Amino acid sequence: MKIETLGYGIIACGKVSPRHMDAAEQIQGAQLVAIADQNVEKAEQISAERESKPAVYQDYQDLLQDKNVDVVVICLPTQLHAEVTIAAAKAKKHIYCEKAMAPTLKECRDMIAAADDSGVKLTIGQSTRFQACYIQARRVIEAGQIGEVIAIDGAFPSKATLAEDVGADFWRFKAGAQGHGWVVNFGCHYIDTARYLAGEEPRHVSAYVANRFSVGQTPEDQFLITAVCDGQAIITIGQYGTLTHTATRTNGFVIYGTEGVLEAYWRPDGLTLERGADETVPIELDEDLKRDGGWGGAWLRIHREFRQCIEDDTAPPVTGRDGMLNVEWAMAAYLSNERRAWMDLPLGPEFYEYGGPKLYEEVPVAQE
Repeated sequence: MKIETLGYGIIACGKVSPRHMDAAEQIQGAQLVAIADQNVEKAEQISAERESKPAVYQDYQDLLQDKNVDVVVICLPTQLHAEVTIAAAKAKKHIYCEKAMAPTLKECRDMIAAADDSGVKLTIGQSTRFQACYIQARRVIEAGQIGEVIAIDGAFPSKATLAEDVGADFWRFKAGAQGHGWVVNFGCHYIDTARYLAGEEPRHVSAYVANRFSVGQTPEDQFLITAVCDGQAIITIGQYGTLTHTATRTNGFVIYGTEGVLEAYWRPDGLTLERGADETVPIELDEDLKRDGGWGGAWLRIHREFRQCIEDDTAPPVTGRDGMLNVEWAMAAYLSNERRAWMDLPLGPEFYEYGGPKLYEEVPVAQE
């Protein structure tokens, strides 16, 4: 069914929201028509600065009643995703929900059920797999240039968050508050991209999670998580927090195949393919990946695909099940660390309401 234009409504005007506003204003067949934020003065200022001059709401429920809104983009804290996704589904709006999908598997399942019951599309904002280098890497793998994938190693060095560095938006990764922490909030990107590259699903998970430099309300700064997939490929993902930020070229994935090794790092110039000891082949990005360019290109790609799936009535680019599997991997990692044991996937119903280590009674409040 041909759709001329879909109206987009953005719920919450935090740090990531401009990426979604830009996408709604730039992709063909989309239009930014509304934004909502409890800080209505901030939302009004954003609207005034936008070419599209979207309508402004303080209450997201009012945005959901706007007949011009066809698609809602949820940029709220993780602990609010289920509530708002379910409300949007009942309002018959298609839904783009930011990562991590939800704090628990039960909430993920409720979100999927609500979208299915209402016949609307639900996609989860796992934008990292839409980075140009990873799309190019997947194309290389699909072309058979490294043979069968046998292992993926993801390394992500970062600066540990010290107590004095915790900002007002610390809700995103407060260690010990359900649904928060680096493992779930950033690890969900890493495992989603690894799943995309491997074309396999994790079945067994073992993890070590620690705070070496961070204390109190700061997030875990070290973790090493190993997963064995259903096709026997091994995925290892490490987050290594240090006291100072050091830019490295090895921020990303190395994909090991039966016929070669592919380095896929966050670099603008492409990838490196190695075959044997003496053959190194640089791989440039395809022209279509160069056109979007930059970090923001990932949001353009995922929104473009999401809009197209609505028109074609096909599966979303990142399904609700994808988002749930990424959360499940993170929960299995937390459980493995607590129990010092391997965890098998899928997790059983007894873990559906588990949300990671709960060290604090209160979930932090979102602040802008």
